[in-house]
Amino acid sequence: MNSLRRRARLLLGALAAVSGVACCALLAALFLDQPATADPGELITAAWVCGIATVLLAVAAVQEHADPDDDPRYLQTIVHGFVDEWRR
Repeated sequence: MNSLRRRARLLLGALAAVSGVACCALLAALFLDQPATADPGELITAAWVCGIATVLLAVAAVQEHADPDDDPRYLQTIVHGFVDEWRR
């Protein structure tokens, strides 16, 4: 694995971690009922977006393909699976 790919994986992993922490903070604020000015619907939506972003960034960070162009449908299939589950 070349240095550029290693740095990209590290950056994606760090972004996934930050997004995960933000999701946990939003859920904690929602359950503790701390922000009196924030709309609970907005907090729930933001937590969902952070959670989905965390999963997608983590999947992108741990892909084992040496060349990301080997199978471009890989991440697309995962995203379609999430969308299908969301619609159920």
